[in-house]
Amino acid sequence: MLRKPATSLTALAGLCGLLAVVTFNAGWIAADLAQPQAFSPARDDLSDLGALTASSPWLYNQLAANISGLLVVALGIGLWRALGPSRLGRAGAAVVVTMGAGTFLDGIFRLDCQGIDAACSNDSWHSHAHKLESAVSGAAIFLAFPLLALAFRRNAEWRDAWIPTLAVLPAVLVANVAFSALGAGAATRAGTFVVIAALGLLGLRLVRVERARRSPSAEGERRSSECRYSSPTGGSSSGSAS
Repeated sequence: MLRKPATSLTALAGLCGLLAVVTFNAGWIAADLAQPQAFSPARDDLSDLGALTASSPWLYNQLAANISGLLVVALGIGLWRALGPSRLGRAGAAVVVTMGAGTFLDGIFRLDCQGIDAACSNDSWHSHAHKLESAVSGAAIFLAFPLLALAFRRNAEWRDAWIPTLAVLPAVLVANVAFSALGAGAATRAGTFVVIAALGLLGLRLVRVERARRSPSAEGERRSSECRYSSPTGGSSSGSAS
């Protein structure tokens, strides 16, 4: 009999979710530090970090956006595998994939300039594409967590995670309001941090669920259940003959 690999593809997808927390936060924090003194993380938007006029834009575009986006896409695929055939679960997972794709495109469709630049208009085609992508990604955030929470409620392996998942959107709102006193940039960063942290926690939970499924005790219970519901060939016919 072939032995199963120690780590499944679904568990690896969960690890991708955890890694996305590191790459995204490392990317935007390092990019903030690389900007000129006139740039203010409290006032200026995250997207300004990847603009054509930004300093070291690769920190945001490649690290925080491209790499993190691909990692979130992988997390969404892992959730799709783990939560199927639940329609709610797969719908939520598909929206997570959309979030990841939007994050990836955030580093492709760049703004023309930063808010600190004189006469900054951001009216190019790629700036408009960036704004459209940001709107879609924002809508995806408001869809993904409620859908996943409802799916978790119906799944015994995930049931205790449904309320924390449902609480993500209120937490984002609280973070936005709390940091808005510092400026719009601070509010955006705080809310985005909550979202990426929540995705990381989903990744951690995915790893744990997959490991529990593949543990020797779970395999033993699964096999005993299969034996319990299977009958020997010809058993019922011999019983009726007597």
